[in-house]
Amino acid sequence: MNELFDKLILRVVFALFICLTLLAYRMVHNLIYPSNRTNLLQKFYPSKNSAESLHFFARLVGIGIVFSEFSFNLDQGFLYAVMDFFIRAVAGFIVYLVSLYTVESIVLYNFDYHDEIVKRKSTAFALIGLVHALGVSFILKIILSTAGTSLIVLLFLWLFALVLIGFATKTFPLMSRLSFNRLLIQRSNALAVSYFGFFIGWSFIIASALNVPLTQIKWYAIQVVLKILLSLIILPIFIKGLKLIFALNDDLNNLVKEEDQQDTTNIELGYGVYEGATFFTACFLTIVITGKINFSNFYPSF
Repeated sequence: MNELFDKLILRVVFALFICLTLLAYRMVHNLIYPSNRTNLLQKFYPSKNSAESLHFFARLVGIGIVFSEFSFNLDQGFLYAVMDFFIRAVAGFIVYLVSLYTVESIVLYNFDYHDEIVKRKSTAFALIGLVHALGVSFILKIILSTAGTSLIVLLFLWLFALVLIGFATKTFPLMSRLSFNRLLIQRSNALAVSYFGFFIGWSFIIASALNVPLTQIKWYAIQVVLKILLSLIILPIFIKGLKLIFALNDDLNNLVKEEDQQDTTNIELGYGVYEGATFFTACFLTIVITGKINFSNFYPSF
């Protein structure tokens, strides 16, 4: 009976802590992304600005994904379990916020939240913010699980993952024929959907690469890098295979003029769906190859 009571209390504590975390994020959000609301306690009307609502609630979903990895260990008592959860949860929350700020500083360095969301109400900008929140939270979930209770290991894995994410974001011009900055200025949803599939696909690859047992830091880093390199080899095969098998025709040239006279406003949403869906599907099939095959002791050791 006492065990059931402790579990009930822990769940209540978990729920209250998440609510306090959401409240803390509301304050942080108003500091990092200032809007016309100067009072932190002022009511928020989601229907007034759908882009701001999407951007804001994406962060909340990301917090939920990060916290979904946490668990309580009652082996050393109730108080220890609560304190251990509190320390790891606070560290995870801080790492999540800093990660989002870092990624968006790399990708959206030419854009300002107040101009794009508050003034222009850009849904494209909000969709990019949504995929950043989802992708970063998925990766952090794996990092928190791998690091366990060690904050030092968490710091190393977090910095390592940020390097991988930064590298991944720089490959978008290689994977897409769409001009990121030009189309985002024009609030192109085609660009946003294409980037959505691109970033979430890369997030799955990075999360799969990081999801290996950690025994020694050196060998862990080598395994992760090797899995990323293997993914870079397998990924183009699936992209090309999808296009050939299903006769996917890249009709961008029919939608716009030549590059030096490009009228990007004519790019339809369907082209962004085509690019994003193709890349995401190829990434998902890639992690089946790189992350789900275990040779175990098939090869003898000498």
